[in-house]
Amino acid sequence: MEGLPLISIIIPVYNVNEYLEKCLCSVCGQTYKNLEIIVVDDGSTDGSGEICDMFAETDSRIKVIHQVNKGQSCARNEGLTIARGEYIGFVDSDDWIDPDMYEFLYHLLVDNDADISVCAHYIETTTRTKVRYSSGTLTSFSSDEAIRALVVDKRVRNYIWDKLFKRQAFSGIRFPENQIFEDMAVCYRVFHKVRRIVMQDCPKYHYLRREGSTVLDKQYDPQKEYLWFLRIYEQVKFVQANGIWHKAPRYVHKYGIHSIDKILMLPSSPQLDSIIKDIIAKMQEFKDVRWPQVDFLFLLKRCLLYQNLNVYRSMKLFFKSGKKIPQA
Repeated sequence: MEGLPLISIIIPVYNVNEYLEKCLCSVCGQTYKNLEIIVVDDGSTDGSGEICDMFAETDSRIKVIHQVNKGQSCARNEGLTIARGEYIGFVDSDDWIDPDMYEFLYHLLVDNDADISVCAHYIETTTRTKVRYSSGTLTSFSSDEAIRALVVDKRVRNYIWDKLFKRQAFSGIRFPENQIFEDMAVCYRVFHKVRRIVMQDCPKYHYLRREGSTVLDKQYDPQKEYLWFLRIYEQVKFVQANGIWHKAPRYVHKYGIHSIDKILMLPSSPQLDSIIKDIIAKMQEFKDVRWPQVDFLFLLKRCLLYQNLNVYRSMKLFFKSGKKIPQA
């Protein structure tokens, strides 16, 4: 594999000493050897930084950056700033990858004359492994097709770690700092900058679902629900502004009502009412969503929601209680 271009792999690290060694071993053991492995220790306090340094002493491809804790987005952005590779990949430090993942993604990209390649992944828990898509199906997308598959069809996922990018795709794009769901804020913008994206449903990445991770929290958080809706809203606004798909606004309505229904299950408060009113206001920016783009029941719910939030809340709580409407 001599003469192959350099791939920079960016790994943000924060307090993952239990998982870090497995992650770094999987990256260092790649069959694609021409790697620049950028490990950004984001102010770890559990010895993770020392593990990074230990690996750097044994593998000259590893560069370790130690910084005060600024968050995962800042760590990724720091990696992007110093990356020298012609291609860019990302791995989260509590996950691991198959030995041939980057060889697979590189050849998938080059053989299909693409700018971004995508593989499937496994979902790992402490008790089992679940495969997400393993048919081997190969799909090639134009930029607009990939954005629609990402935002609307969900055939392409809003993850940054299951992909290999030509470095030019990140020109002028960085992860939003001090925010969650940062992958959702970046993927569609990167897709818009490139010509072709290729995806093959072969799982190569092992995504670990663990307690305490930034995306997995068993306790429902309405603020996270709201931020997730805002990401959907941003994506749809982008799709509409760039003329990618005229029916995309219905997804703001769909996910807006979905978020409101979940928030209404909590005791009412001024903060929650403010969140709900802002979701409704953003839904109302898209007034041309009507039947048959959405079904009649959806339109009925939306109409009631717009007209009287308190009545809508009362109906949701009534049906949640399991009571039946008395017959005349």
